[in-house]
Amino acid sequence: MALGPLVGSVGIIAAVALLLSRETGYQRPERFVIVTSPGTRNVLWAPLPKFHDLTLKDRPIPDAQILIDGAASKCSGWACIETSNHGLEEPAGLALYQKAGGKAWLYVSDPKVGFLYRYEVTSTWRNTLEAGPQELVASNLKDAAYWLAVDGFGNIFYTDAEAGTVSMIKAEDVSKSVPQGRTVLSSEKMEKVAGPAGIATDSTALYWANLKGDRSTGTLVQARVEGSGNHSASILAGNQDMYQAVVKDVCLAGDNVFFTGDGQSLFAVKADGSSDVTEVAKLEQPKGCTFDQETTLFVADQGSNGIYSLPANMNQLRRASHVDKVASVRGPHQIAMFFGPSSNKFLQQLAG
Repeated sequence: MALGPLVGSVGIIAAVALLLSRETGYQRPERFVIVTSPGTRNVLWAPLPKFHDLTLKDRPIPDAQILIDGAASKCSGWACIETSNHGLEEPAGLALYQKAGGKAWLYVSDPKVGFLYRYEVTSTWRNTLEAGPQELVASNLKDAAYWLAVDGFGNIFYTDAEAGTVSMIKAEDVSKSVPQGRTVLSSEKMEKVAGPAGIATDSTALYWANLKGDRSTGTLVQARVEGSGNHSASILAGNQDMYQAVVKDVCLAGDNVFFTGDGQSLFAVKADGSSDVTEVAKLEQPKGCTFDQETTLFVADQGSNGIYSLPANMNQLRRASHVDKVASVRGPHQIAMFFGPSSNKFLQQLAG
């Protein structure tokens, strides 16, 4: 299976945006975080500070608002069926597919009942987010798909730690009647697939956490999947640096891979494997993370019920000098970034 060429438009957009901000008054789009909260059964959202506000210590910290109420009915009338009227029992995995600002497809997994849903998310003129009706994407995923990822083409990836598989639903199949994912990596065919958990992709490679990893299989692994079906995998963490213990959540930020486990530490390593694992921050109980495609990483900290920001564009990995709380969320788990519409039409066209 070929994941396709690297999608580089995001980096180009960031560079052009910086130039336009200086020369034409371009304003960066509003940014929001979307977060799953399994304990409350909800998916929530919160606005993020404007770019320059990240350095302000006295700015107010907003409380997250409900985007998807897990206890609410999602349809009404004769058209309701069991799968479209289920609400959410324990929303866990989260992935967002968005191009050039504006509306996006939000994917939410509910392993407790075995369903994968999607919602169309849009921003309003009041700088709030709204979610459309619940749509069923896949079923029969009970006790699986706690972690999701989506690539630049709209393909969805999810893991099953117990079965030892990484599966994909192709973008063109998402709208079909309850498509089933197909296995792209498995413990039966690749030693380095050992209880896959958190997953991320940059459209050229997959990165995943191994819950059952050891020094031979690794706890954080990268694999490039070639069109011939040959898999080339490399260990990024775990073969020497076992101190980071279990790796569970993974996210990408440029050429850096950030990850968390069962402890208080947020770690990073170079995506090309050219660096040792570095502890960049300590929180109370860090979970998922997401990147704003410019300079900042946002991390969900379940222990302190908050979202935190820290620098992500490190040429040389090091301890972060600034770790700031930017939103309050009850029991955050997985996190994604939503961008409002760009103020410059050229950037929208550039992004596709």
